[in-house]
Amino acid sequence: MDKINGNPLVKRRVPRHNLAPIGVYTWTILSRFKQLENQHPELIRKDLQAQVHEFLSDAGLFEVYPDDKTATKNGQPRWKQRFNAALAHLKKNGCIEELEKVNPQEIWSGAKYRGLEKGLDILWEVNLHIDGDSEAHAYLCSWDSPSEDSLGIRMCPKPLEPWEIPHELEGNKFRSTV
Repeated sequence: MDKINGNPLVKRRVPRHNLAPIGVYTWTILSRFKQLENQHPELIRKDLQAQVHEFLSDAGLFEVYPDDKTATKNGQPRWKQRFNAALAHLKKNGCIEELEKVNPQEIWSGAKYRGLEKGLDILWEVNLHIDGDSEAHAYLCSWDSPSEDSLGIRMCPKPLEPWEIPHELEGNKFRSTV
């Protein structure tokens, strides 16, 4: 048994359904590059991470999925680990590329990334919907989902079915049957 100061270490596992789908993170990362597409399309990892956090926080993701904001056993917020997993997944699937290390002589140097056409093209078909207020949900949807009913009342778009979500955004191990 692991112990800290003689006390047993409690390892907190969070059920997957209490965490935001990984597609929320992958979509948000790609969207940061899409915004820069006609400018300077490269981002240093720490800047990308800050932009993703700001977007998700402003959109209300951490109200919908508060466990994403909690600290892990090493004290790091869980969203940072999920950001890292999403970044690695996008890199592995050819949606982004690591260009170079920034300050390679330092131990904790960051890297510079660029969004690739394969990843950016996905954003033409897939959108992200986050409702941190009334409905409390976050999911991937299509752009053509109606946002108002026939009376002009705002509606949430229809979530994509698991089989409709591109592998590059979630991958097989992140797919949910819910």
